[in-house]
Amino acid sequence: MHPSIVVLKFGSSVLQTEADLPQAIDEIYREWRAGRRVIAVVSAFAGVTDKRFAETRAVTADLHEQAAWVAGGEEESGTKLAAALVANGVSARYVDARAAGLRAHGDPHESTPVSLNASYLHECFQEHAVLVVPGFIAQDIQGRTVLLGRGGSDLTALFLAKNLDARCRLLKDVDGVYESDPAVVENHAQRFNRLSWRTALSIGGKIIQPRALQFAQSHGQSFEVACVDSNLSTLVDAGPDEIAAVPHENIGRVRVVLLGLGTVGLGVYAHLIRRPDLFEVVRIVVRDLDKPRRIEEADLEVPKSLLSTDVWDAIAQPADLVIETLGGLDPAGEVVHAALSRGRAVVTANKALIASRWWEKLARFAAGEQPSLKFSAAVGGAVPVLETIAALARHSTVVQVRAILNGTCNFILDLLEQRIDFDTALAQAQANGYAEADPHDDLVGLDAARKLELIARAAFGESSHFELNVRGIVGVTASQAALVREEGLSLKLVGACERSGGHIAGVVKLQELPSNDFLAGARAEENRVEILAGNGQRVRLAGKGAGRWPTALSILGDVHEYLRERRLARQDEQAQPAVVNA
Repeated sequence: MHPSIVVLKFGSSVLQTEADLPQAIDEIYREWRAGRRVIAVVSAFAGVTDKRFAETRAVTADLHEQAAWVAGGEEESGTKLAAALVANGVSARYVDARAAGLRAHGDPHESTPVSLNASYLHECFQEHAVLVVPGFIAQDIQGRTVLLGRGGSDLTALFLAKNLDARCRLLKDVDGVYESDPAVVENHAQRFNRLSWRTALSIGGKIIQPRALQFAQSHGQSFEVACVDSNLSTLVDAGPDEIAAVPHENIGRVRVVLLGLGTVGLGVYAHLIRRPDLFEVVRIVVRDLDKPRRIEEADLEVPKSLLSTDVWDAIAQPADLVIETLGGLDPAGEVVHAALSRGRAVVTANKALIASRWWEKLARFAAGEQPSLKFSAAVGGAVPVLETIAALARHSTVVQVRAILNGTCNFILDLLEQRIDFDTALAQAQANGYAEADPHDDLVGLDAARKLELIARAAFGESSHFELNVRGIVGVTASQAALVREEGLSLKLVGACERSGGHIAGVVKLQELPSNDFLAGARAEENRVEILAGNGQRVRLAGKGAGRWPTALSILGDVHEYLRERRLARQDEQAQPAVVNA
């Protein structure tokens, strides 16, 4: 099995409406930050397939014409998910059945998949972390649209996973397969931890398409059934059947204090309140109580009753998690340390804090299997830079990291190449939310330097001596940048660090890159990272590195990881046998 690719199938029980897309994004991001490429197979939104069948049967009896119209439901949900991923900073691409070479034969509404252009999908993965594929749809040998039967997205996912030698996870509205319907209140149904294909065919027909089960059984293919953001699942394979020791996950809502409500803080708040089953925001700290706070695209206004200017009162509130988006060192350093010392978990995107003198006091909270301090969003926006480097460093030696780390500078340099003057380019970056009101740290290279320091720490270890030279983009003119472009090169602010013997050296500076350089392809606010391991492996990452939604997504990635660790701790407690005092 190819460990770096996972196929995730999202059915209409998960994506009931467009409003549920963020749940799919969180699950996809969970896999990407774990170092995997993702194929997301999507069903139509709830009720759409039935509606389209009724519409087309009323006007035509041709089965292929019906199939083509019904397929529009999956195409709509698929393109919307791909667009939402891109908007949140994830490098994603929609790939339809024709482009994927997904061929099938048989009845136009009950076809059987027979072939796939796997090499094309692997080529797509060279440029994108996530591919979104519509489920339920294929092409016949004549290029006509055919369907794989009701529930056929399960079959699409399993067929893709089989041909790509990938892991497959079918995401439903339950956290696995049960002996009987767990939704029946009187029924204390038990969840399977492991389930044979044979048993699944007899009891799982309502949750897994029988044709998909038959396909898996005939090919000896294992897969998982789970729900989004869960540690629990049912493994379906040859068996034997095994009842789970922990039947459910239930830890109640997490009480959250949010420090800061600027560009990123508002994005984080929007994510939190769409999941009232998971989060309760108990206090939000702001500098100005009267400043308007509304996110137009989310049709969201923050209640003033939650706001406070007293940061110390806020972290004294009964809470489980503190999310810090204040930025800077004062008061963030003291506040974060105090919150951690009081037993709160903390998630931050504050690279200035993590790279500062405060790290000596904070480091112990970031260590261990369940660290209470998480800061993945400090580097790369939505791009999982630190997670990927740390994972590589556990299994190999990291030799070198090259990166475009500052979306503000990259955005400005792109405009300079188009002969737009520096001040206008900076104003556009600020208007788009890529640059702060005071962009000094971005422009002089200090922001990129802080990120590079965190990268070096993850790649080479805490005790490594790190020498760093820094120069930003101040003084670059539009004519200079345009001249470089005319010569077929691209002007980029590049951060690089490498190990040479026992010495670690780093530099942040402008470089003229040839067009075939991976970093040269970064556009606008995009970040790109190229990691070279000692075994010759070269890992490349790309995605949006600035802006409200990419950074908020990365913060929520840490938040959901905290939730999963909290659930695991609770499950361990539940699995322990009770101690009876004699």
